[in-house]
Amino acid sequence: MKLVIFSGTSEGHALCRFVSACGGQAAAYVATEYGAAVMEPLSGITVHEGRLDTVEMAALLDTDTLLVDATHPYAAAVTDNLRAACVQTGAEYARLLRPAQQADGVTAVPDAAAAAAWLNAHPGRVLLTTGSKELDAYTAVDGYRERLYVRVLPSVPVLQKCEELGLTGAHLLAMQGPFSHEMNAALLRQVQADILVTKDTGKAGGFAEKLTAARETGAAVLVISRPCKERGRTLAEMQQYLTARLGLRQPEQPGVQTWPRFPLFVSLVNRKCVVFGAGRIAARRAEVLRRFGAQVRVIAPESRSDLVPDVRRGYEKSDLSGAFLAVAATDDRNVNRQITQDCAACGILCSTSDCAAESTFFFPAVCEGSGLIAGVVSDGTAHQKTAAAAKRIRAVLEAME
Repeated sequence: MKLVIFSGTSEGHALCRFVSACGGQAAAYVATEYGAAVMEPLSGITVHEGRLDTVEMAALLDTDTLLVDATHPYAAAVTDNLRAACVQTGAEYARLLRPAQQADGVTAVPDAAAAAAWLNAHPGRVLLTTGSKELDAYTAVDGYRERLYVRVLPSVPVLQKCEELGLTGAHLLAMQGPFSHEMNAALLRQVQADILVTKDTGKAGGFAEKLTAARETGAAVLVISRPCKERGRTLAEMQQYLTARLGLRQPEQPGVQTWPRFPLFVSLVNRKCVVFGAGRIAARRAEVLRRFGAQVRVIAPESRSDLVPDVRRGYEKSDLSGAFLAVAATDDRNVNRQITQDCAACGILCSTSDCAAESTFFFPAVCEGSGLIAGVVSDGTAHQKTAAAAKRIRAVLEAME
């Protein structure tokens, strides 16, 4: 089956990396030159640049095609065209979702035109973080050249568009994300913004960091709602689906020795261990580390029922200062990858929850009893055997007491 991925988002990029790492092949389509530029060369992945209409999309598809729609949640027209092209050709359509995030204490409007109307009724300086595509709508804001400070991508076409609309100088903030809580707060203070205009771009789009920065600085938040509520799969779910649907598997490396994982036992007493993320995996890792005497610091943009972070914000490289080991267990593949790379540069052991190949240490199934401790790990392919072996070892240890 032929795999086609319409990307342009961090999730689409991550899915392309996954397919490549598993030895698969895919044609990836991005709309802009910038989207193509951020895609590093990946084995088996062919990148195509340019916007396509429904007819052009349909020409790429047939009944033996699986199309993954990994476009932005606000690119409703593109999603509609992709669905129509799949219906026309009999191709299978699969939507890769970027989950929405809960936002309290904000004002929601349906689109950019409604946002401009709302701004006309509410005076004050505005930090606009909705991108460049719908900037024209904001020219309806009274005195927009003086009121608006727009944050956009630093690409030539985008900068030209801003100049044509009269958004120049200090009112033009050209930079590439992701943006931390601190960066958002600094920008809000720098432009003395009374209002932050954004979209529900989800975790990957730094939505939580925008909200917390606005709360800290006292700025009101105006959110443009998503076009519609969609059904589909998260990145992890899509990876599992493609693995089963296309028979993907971790590639073998001819001529490369596969070494077993060495069971190293060390003291963690009073050693700094940093856990990034607040989901179930992060909660389990933090609990185990604390049980062995580590000084655990949990960092995540939001609290969850599983875990309340010590620091509520996104990852920053300075978080690794003085750390003995780290756990990258966020929901964002790009963030986990960055944590892994920074740990490698600093000589810090790192366990990466969504990519064993990037990990430099591995959490075992811990078995305790009768003053003994055993740890069980597999080579990465026998998780059920690991759980079964750990259960039997625990039974043996308990019988010795």
